Amino acid sequence: MTGNSYTSSVRDLFFTLKAQIQVPCLSSVNILHVNLSVPVTAKFRVFPTVEKTVAYAQMLESAGAQILTCHGRIREQRGVNTGIADWSKIRAVKRAVSVPVFANGNILCQADILRCLQVTGADGVMSAEGQLYNPALFNGLTPSSVPSSSSSTPLSLLPSDTDYLSDEQILLRQPRHCDLAIEYLNIVLSQKTPTAVSAVKGHLFKIMQPGLVKEKDLRERLGKIKVDPKLPKPGYEEYLRVCEELKQRMEARLQLNSLEY
Repeated sequence: MTGNSYTSSVRDLFFTLKAQIQVPCLSSVNILHVNLSVPVTAKFRVFPTVEKTVAYAQMLESAGAQILTCHGRIREQRGVNTGIADWSKIRAVKRAVSVPVFANGNILCQADILRCLQVTGADGVMSAEGQLYNPALFNGLTPSSVPSSSSSTPLSLLPSDTDYLSDEQILLRQPRHCDLAIEYLNIVLSQKTPTAVSAVKGHLFKIMQPGLVKEKDLRERLGKIKVDPKLPKPGYEEYLRVCEELKQRMEARLQLNSLEY
């Protein structure tokens, strides 16, 4: 497809979509844009084709959205059908609009953040599910540790960041999962407002997944703990004991592995 025919195709789709897609979505964006003093943002999923995705992004921009977040999965990619996000469609959106674009999808670790910015040319990265498993996903990142979209370097290792990949620096940015779980529970215990019991257990299962898949007895023990919503502290303290035991086992595994080498 030539540049002119591609542009014509996107333009035609723009007007077709404007007639077909529910007006309330675009109208809501426009109403907010006209009546609010702060920027209006919009997040959307890609369509099966690049052309339709770009046309929809342009409609959101024309309605007044001043930041777009593009999730690189189509509507049907949910649950067991989640699959891989398509960064190429996000790149096409970034090239087609003039407002900042945030990329969303396939972000599980810090290396994914840096690679996504380079592949898509996006202005930023958003993560949802990834942060449930790794709450420290963005921890410690600075402008100097993130490459520009034009950089060909996989990681920005500027003179000031010569130890960026050292074990010590990595652990500062990305604490071990058991440490994150313990820190999370201590925060929950310190809060004056209650936290939903089901949410706490769900977070722990996700944060400690790397260790729980190996220590199945602790996984079963964690699942069987009963927490009284009216008096949750004893149950949360039992969670804490499971986290601390998992940490001890993981540290023992690390020591054993170091001895073998």
